[in-house]
Amino acid sequence: MSLIVFDMDGTLLDTRIDITISVNYVRMKNHALPPLTQEQVVEYINRDERNLPQLFYGTETPDPRDRKLFRRHYLQQCTKHLRLFSGVETMLESLRRAGIPMAVATNASSLFARQMLEAAGIAHYFYAVAGADTTGTSKPDPSMLHFLMRQIGFDSQKDRGYLLGDSGKDMEAARRAGLVPLYAAWGYTNGSCKADRSLQTPEALFKILSMPLSTFKEESRQCN
Repeated sequence: MSLIVFDMDGTLLDTRIDITISVNYVRMKNHALPPLTQEQVVEYINRDERNLPQLFYGTETPDPRDRKLFRRHYLQQCTKHLRLFSGVETMLESLRRAGIPMAVATNASSLFARQMLEAAGIAHYFYAVAGADTTGTSKPDPSMLHFLMRQIGFDSQKDRGYLLGDSGKDMEAARRAGLVPLYAAWGYTNGSCKADRSLQTPEALFKILSMPLSTFKEESRQCN
């Protein structure tokens, strides 16, 4: 059996506009801070080591008021400007026709994720969706991947599995879960992530799926 797990933001969906609007709303309302650019917000989120409360709101530790306001605002905002990356829906439909089970593993809340996948019209392709709230951990911790594998009945010792994502956290989580890490070069890290297999377009996934697992290196290189 094969399994393909997808990261969401920066791999399936371009969500940069809406998340930037919500972060800046909290910055303005709670801290009277000037707005961040989309590039800054995405770069902060994708850092392997980061303190998001400090980067976003200037606080060393999470402030419950910021979390509450962001959650309320983003629930209303998160589907207003999102879009599918080119070629994603064609890729998902082809995988569905081939009978390959698919799942989503995102560091966003699963509540946001399901709402956004529904709004984008692709939720029906996935057997399961896991967010940071599903297991209480975020990638690169592999817990949410193990959760999805159990949900689908996937055995990494005998089955073939992949994770397609756009960050170093995705690549590391895949390796730790026994999945092949595939890098989505069209995503937010702008081609700076070095992995064993880098896909320039979603359509390139099908060439990867035809390769024997013995062609993949055991080690992958980290993102810059």
